[in-house]
Amino acid sequence: MIARLRTFLSLLLALTLIGGMGWLLYLSTQSVWRALVGVNPQLAVAVVAAATTLIASTATVMLGRYFERKKEIEAHFRAEKIKIYDEFLAELFKVFESGGEASDDMVKFLREWQRKLVLWGGSNVLSAYFKWMQRLKSTTPDAQTVFLMDEFFRALRADIGQNSKGLEKGAFANLILRHGDFFMLQAKKNPNITLDELSALEKKYYGEEG
Repeated sequence: MIARLRTFLSLLLALTLIGGMGWLLYLSTQSVWRALVGVNPQLAVAVVAAATTLIASTATVMLGRYFERKKEIEAHFRAEKIKIYDEFLAELFKVFESGGEASDDMVKFLREWQRKLVLWGGSNVLSAYFKWMQRLKSTTPDAQTVFLMDEFFRALRADIGQNSKGLEKGAFANLILRHGDFFMLQAKKNPNITLDELSALEKKYYGEEG
């Protein structure tokens, strides 16, 4: 949403500047036209026709270069964001695969990655990340922690132009939990169920050991 607003404002500013320049050009042309008509009407028509062609060609080239350059910049930013976000997800899934214990290397990586996030992360990504981290630090991991992680994942996708429409709330839990559907069912019954409580229910329901 914010990215679209920025694009709209940039386009609006560009059109406003072009409009202002066009108005000044119109006033100048009007003055020149009156002067030429007073001297030689045929010469005035020829000059205006040539000037119109030149201005139209110049404006077309300038607009084309502006939008081309804008697309190049956006593509560069998107590529950098994808690389940075992918680095984080790769490390995060390593933690889940190792049983959920964050190593010293992970802590070090996170500190460095957060520095990059400040520079490259969109405002929605930063907001979602802050909420998720605050929940992780303030309480025992529970269903709300997972839902905040889900919101963070969605913000990452939106920031690089991906749409998560059609994915239900908490859908990304399927990527980190063994039984994502079971989690969703229990979270509906108890929105604040802890992951330890969920694990105990899974063992009882699925007959899992250890």
